Amino acid sequence: MKTTGRSTDSAAALERGTEHDYSTSRTGVVPLAERRSRYHFLSLWITLAAGFTYLFLGFQYHDAGYSLVKAVGAGAIGAIAYLIYALPAAYLGSTTGQTHALLTRSILGRVGSALVTVLLIGIAAGWTAFAFNLLATLYDGLFGWGHIVVISVVLAVVGITNNLFGFTGIAAFARYLVAPLMILWMLYLVIKGFAEIPASVLSSGTGGDTLPFLSGIGVAIGSVMWGNEPDTWRYGKPKLFWPALPMLVAFAVGLVLFVAGGWMMAQLSKAGQFDFGPAFRYTVEYSLFGVLALGAVVATVLQIAINDGNYYEMVNAGQNALGGVRGWRRWYTCLLMAAIAALFTWWFPSVEDGFFKVASWSSIALPCVTVVMCVDRFVLPRLIPARRPMDTIPSWRTAGVANWPGIAAVLIAVAFGAWGLGLLPGQASIPSAGLPAVEAWLLAGILYTALAWAAGRGSRSAALLGFSREPQAAAESDTDNG
Repeated sequence: MKTTGRSTDSAAALERGTEHDYSTSRTGVVPLAERRSRYHFLSLWITLAAGFTYLFLGFQYHDAGYSLVKAVGAGAIGAIAYLIYALPAAYLGSTTGQTHALLTRSILGRVGSALVTVLLIGIAAGWTAFAFNLLATLYDGLFGWGHIVVISVVLAVVGITNNLFGFTGIAAFARYLVAPLMILWMLYLVIKGFAEIPASVLSSGTGGDTLPFLSGIGVAIGSVMWGNEPDTWRYGKPKLFWPALPMLVAFAVGLVLFVAGGWMMAQLSKAGQFDFGPAFRYTVEYSLFGVLALGAVVATVLQIAINDGNYYEMVNAGQNALGGVRGWRRWYTCLLMAAIAALFTWWFPSVEDGFFKVASWSSIALPCVTVVMCVDRFVLPRLIPARRPMDTIPSWRTAGVANWPGIAAVLIAVAFGAWGLGLLPGQASIPSAGLPAVEAWLLAGILYTALAWAAGRGSRSAALLGFSREPQAAAESDTDNG
């Protein structure tokens, strides 16, 4: 059968995307010739947004007593806050062509890069654990299988398959069939819900708000946050507002439509706080003609396809640490990341309020790092005479020891955000601190600007700011085993 040029280009883009190359020092910059179209990113981000994380978010808003208007409002404001952060973060990736982890080696030095590599793996593994525990919960709700922990761990191991072998089938199936089907399903559910739920409930909620509105916005920010935006957008065009359209369409799907769908699921099913599985079964019976198998297929394909992004984040971080080891192969990294994800997935059910903790840490840890790197890339050259070379990537041997002002700014900002979100060990209460995530990003940027400006005026500026020891050399004797 003859294919069109667009479908051929899309298939080629999908195949290149699952290879995850340009992730080691020797071949770490995506050339301009390899950049993808806006259509590619639009379809990718719609798929990422058409997932169960946002249904679960809407479900939790309902449980907290939010009205539909309040739930959608929290999601929409969270999307706007994320967009303000994400545009420069994406621009950082598109102008350098480097992964988030490789950028940390150039900008934060060996110490900073090692710390951030651990964060990248930990945050992505936390989201993977949540996603596959949720999928196992959906199976239990649909079919009463039980054994949620065992099933979720098996799913976490199987989920690495696309990254390990470079399969494009599931990704293409999700992008071109399942995600559109899921969006149509949610539209039908929301329209049907509007016709049956009293207007007074839609506007006033179920009463007894247990989640302050600003905290609800913070959870939305954490739910949509990746933190490693350069990993994806290094394949985009190097223009600041170029990613805006794919992001806005994705937010309309995820943080508006799917949040509304999750709220409707909770309201129509009358499910309790921990009954997302039974609520999903009710929703399949209510608006998907009771075809439980179809509900299971939709959930499985979407969760596996979306978690390709989490594994992508983990594998790129692992490649930063291990990709230059002689004889190392990318598939070794994939297997190692699958083992870590399985461990997190096994542990996740024992974590109290696991979803909120993962979303909260996600909203502060990696974004503060990215803000510091944006300041270093776009602001600092205007303030100090030294210029950090970004056209090559230093090896671990030639990289600077540490960008101490950058590391200090990140640690202080993350500590503030953790305090504002009630994440510190032994913290008895959560302060009224506005939007701690956004404040932490601002604090990281302001602190780094001030500290780096002070350090950059001294005679030891290159060492303090973690400059490579061989800035003019072609980076790396590492072997790219990708």
